[in-house]
Amino acid sequence: MIINQLLPIGLFIAIPSFKAGDLMQLLGINGATIALEFRDILENWLAGILILWLAPADGYKPATPLVSSPKF
Repeated sequence: MIINQLLPIGLFIAIPSFKAGDLMQLLGINGATIALEFRDILENWLAGILILWLAPADGYKPATPLVSSPKF
């Protein structure tokens, strides 16, 4: 992500023909990238909230064994 932010600045210094419009275009691409990342973070956060909200009040219990034997 740091590369995305430093790339326009480096290009502006290294290439004299780099114009402000090119910089704005790169910033727009970075904005779209940040928006997509934020969407994923928000989806994961909401999923975690739903898991906590819908969890049983007494917690999850281990599954009962399928075979019942006096040896166990």
